Amino acid sequence: MKAFLITLWTMPVAMWAQPAIAPPQIGFIQDSGNSLRPVYGLAGNFVLGDSTASGVEEASFSGSFGFLKTSSTLSVVDRQGQVVASQDAPAGPALFGFSRTGAPALVYLTDTNTLLQWSEGMFQQVSLDPQTFASTKVLSIAAVDTGQASFILQRDDGLWEVRIQLSTGEVVSQTALLGITAPVLMLATGDLIYGDANGIVVRKPDSSGKHIDAQLPPAFGFQQMGDGWIQLRDLVTQQQYAVHLTEGKEQFYALPGVDQ
Repeated sequence: MKAFLITLWTMPVAMWAQPAIAPPQIGFIQDSGNSLRPVYGLAGNFVLGDSTASGVEEASFSGSFGFLKTSSTLSVVDRQGQVVASQDAPAGPALFGFSRTGAPALVYLTDTNTLLQWSEGMFQQVSLDPQTFASTKVLSIAAVDTGQASFILQRDDGLWEVRIQLSTGEVVSQTALLGITAPVLMLATGDLIYGDANGIVVRKPDSSGKHIDAQLPPAFGFQQMGDGWIQLRDLVTQQQYAVHLTEGKEQFYALPGVDQ
């Protein structure tokens, strides 16, 4: 009995000696110095972690996995930011798409008009019809349906969603996106994220929408930073913002600077 009592009373002491519980990790961002940093905290109270990679051209995270692009490599990373797979890649911007489960799915290298599909632990190139992408700018890609890739294209007559069959590169549909302006981000759910005069719009595939009040900078870009979170980057000042998309918790927040 005595041994049991000693064990019982010493347990709380051991528990109290443990380090404080770490704040939850929301995801990763590409900071103003083009380093990759984890973002910790709760909505409205954020902390940026130490840099885990430098020389980042583009980065995107689903909460489960991420894509990381430098001037010479393209990598898939896990939720801790550790490299799972990597290959050589040309310098230049890239767009990324995840599956609905958050798994890596698609990469589009804009300077070379190259679409890569992540399959069985490696990247495989997908054939594309060059005429489909002639005189257009690709704004976003997404893996909305199994076996298909969705592109948001900016043409002279506005924005279009174009879907192709991954097995053949054949165009299966083209839909004009009326009332939507660039920049725009398409998620695996089919949701479209874009800005208007009053803030950010989340437009569902059924055309219903949710508005998030925000004062947006004149020039900005979107990137996925975690599960239910979007990074908005001021392209002039490099100020970073976080957009919470989870239903009932939609909000726009400023992120701390690197030196904070």
